[in-house]
Amino acid sequence: MKIYTKTGDDGTTSLIGGKRVSKCDPHLETYGTLDELSAFIGLLKVESGNYVVNEDLEHIQEILTVVNCCFACPDDETSGKFRFDTTLVDWIEGRIDEYSGSLPSVDKFLIPGTSKQNALANICRTICRRAERNAYSIDLLENQRDCLVFINRLSDFFFVIGRIL
Repeated sequence: MKIYTKTGDDGTTSLIGGKRVSKCDPHLETYGTLDELSAFIGLLKVESGNYVVNEDLEHIQEILTVVNCCFACPDDETSGKFRFDTTLVDWIEGRIDEYSGSLPSVDKFLIPGTSKQNALANICRTICRRAERNAYSIDLLENQRDCLVFINRLSDFFFVIGRIL
């Protein structure tokens, strides 16, 4: 089986369910940016040297796979196949609280780059924020709005992880 299909040579691609859209459609901008985020999370895992953080990062990559599917759906019918588990918001908030509980309070702007790991965590944070901004150009489905709550918390997670690392 060949990896290339040639169906996107005209500047379009398919969402889940087969609807053809432009490659610059906001759905693609959103899940493409989240795919980019997952790639950088992979690099952060390689560089972090922190087993506990890496377990969380691995779980986040798994969650982002589902989130990407949610944003690849153009309507409620196809979106129903991929339900975002809203308890994951509680999970990420718990991880943020646990990590930040050991850190001093912040009373100034922090400049990224105190270490390679810190810089990578901040790259993940900013890509996450971009994905969130992109998503708000979509006529959001309920499932996608639920995903965005998680994405909003995820950028906070990367801020805290950057401070830890």
